[in-house]
Amino acid sequence: MPDSLGALLRTACAQGRSWDGMALPTIAARLRPVFDRAGAPGAAHDPIPLATGGAGAPLVCVPALSALSGPQEYARLGVALRGLRPVSAVRHPGFEAREALPATLDALVTAQAAAVRAAAAAAGGPVVLLGRSAGGWVAHAVAERLASEEAAPTAVVLVDTYPPVHGDQARAFPAMASDMLRQAAEFAATDPARLTAMARYFELFADWTPTPVACPTLYVRAEDPLPDTDPAPKWGLPHTEVTVAGNHFTLLEHHAHTTAQAIHTRLTGQP
Repeated sequence: MPDSLGALLRTACAQGRSWDGMALPTIAARLRPVFDRAGAPGAAHDPIPLATGGAGAPLVCVPALSALSGPQEYARLGVALRGLRPVSAVRHPGFEAREALPATLDALVTAQAAAVRAAAAAAGGPVVLLGRSAGGWVAHAVAERLASEEAAPTAVVLVDTYPPVHGDQARAFPAMASDMLRQAAEFAATDPARLTAMARYFELFADWTPTPVACPTLYVRAEDPLPDTDPAPKWGLPHTEVTVAGNHFTLLEHHAHTTAQAIHTRLTGQP
């Protein structure tokens, strides 16, 4: 049945076994077509403009890794920053039917680095990379790659990004991740491409550890923890931090305007 992956994931979440529920879409993702580093530039998507105008460095947003994620999660942020700085968002390859998934983390980073370079070329200068939740992992990994190519972004912004965990620690899914998987199973139940892409992306980052980048990092922390979970652990690499209203989900929804203002103020060096 087309919704079998979603149905099984919903059942696993209802039983408090979110990690086990990811097993089937993870295996199914391994059967999908893939692209390697050589094919990565052709798999990259052009950034989608969300806001124009302003003198601030362009902001390029990287979606989270949920099956429901995409450029649309930054729509309100773009509205709030209109006239202050250009805003665009990239798409992750493989989330649509008939698209190939990255074979390796290197292939993914190569594809998204190409998309960010395209955004920088269009802007005529360096950009700021922003990633929400696990999208911060992608943003940071792309910043590492660009820095190694002497094309580092102006800054990296991590929006309530949890540090990656490995091995058995990953089984202790926080309520945030469990709720994310529950929503994915409920609202993307009939879209196996998005469910398998989500599983594949989390698998790609299973052993990833961030390293320091040659540009400032701003960590945006949600003020309100989700029920039954602690706030995101401290980001272990050098950074500055700002706390904004809302929780892990609402800081870019109901509180998008105040979040945008906090990000813009910090990036422009205002007190």
